[in-house]
Amino acid sequence: MPQLDVGAAVPVVVLLAGTSLWGLFSAGLAVLDSGGAGPLVALGGAIPLLVIATLGGRRPWRELRSHPRIYVQLGLLEAANLSLYIAALAIGPVPVVVALHLASPIMLLSLAVLTRKRKMSAVIVAEVLLLAAAIALVSARSGAHVGAGMALIGCGLALASAATVTTLITLVARESRHRDPTVSAGLQLTAAAAFTAPLLTTTTRDCEHMLAELALGAGLLAPGLALYWRAMPRLSAPIAGAVGVNEAIVASGVVAALDRSQISLATALSGLLVAAAIVLDARCFDGNRPAE
Repeated sequence: MPQLDVGAAVPVVVLLAGTSLWGLFSAGLAVLDSGGAGPLVALGGAIPLLVIATLGGRRPWRELRSHPRIYVQLGLLEAANLSLYIAALAIGPVPVVVALHLASPIMLLSLAVLTRKRKMSAVIVAEVLLLAAAIALVSARSGAHVGAGMALIGCGLALASAATVTTLITLVARESRHRDPTVSAGLQLTAAAAFTAPLLTTTTRDCEHMLAELALGAGLLAPGLALYWRAMPRLSAPIAGAVGVNEAIVASGVVAALDRSQISLATALSGLLVAAAIVLDARCFDGNRPAE
């Protein structure tokens, strides 16, 4: 009888916990309906992580001074990701937006094909067709809560967010073996808050709304990102990509429970198609994909 490799299962469980927190975070943003929440959720996430790191004697500011370029890059990517994703969630439809936001494994696959590190195959064609069918379904549905044109814009913003996540995954995978996860996550969110700060001038918020955004960052985004940094050094790209689908499942489920108008047969099928494309890519990994 094969023995269970508990050590190998631990990072998967850690990433499942992190992506579940992100799913709840996505659902919270969608329900809160805050289009300019980026700076406050990033700041809300950064503060507890940096406090924990400082109290633990890990000196995050020394780390920032030693490697400023890395954290500027991380902050810019996280700022772009948050801004695009929050805008996409504000437009909807939420289930498909969340799923397309997780299409970064397929973008990594496309990059591998373009750079000739992986050959074009029937699997790649199938994944692209699944994504196209998902977008077509959500944009063509009649009588939807979100109009076809706005749905397409939401899908486009979500795909742009996925593109930034693709680059972010590559950078985190490279740096996570050499950095403290709490410090790195905290500095990443600090830089993101700084880069998105101008968005605070674009909308007006009441105190209750601002506190809710800070709480989402502190309670869900921050621990999810710290767990992500902790799990990444011990996970392969295909496993991380497949586990990432959990975020869409959690977010879509919570939103469906709270707001029935966000769910229809078309959106449910679209979300499943995107998830199927991501899982297909992970299951058909052949070892030729470039390291992320």
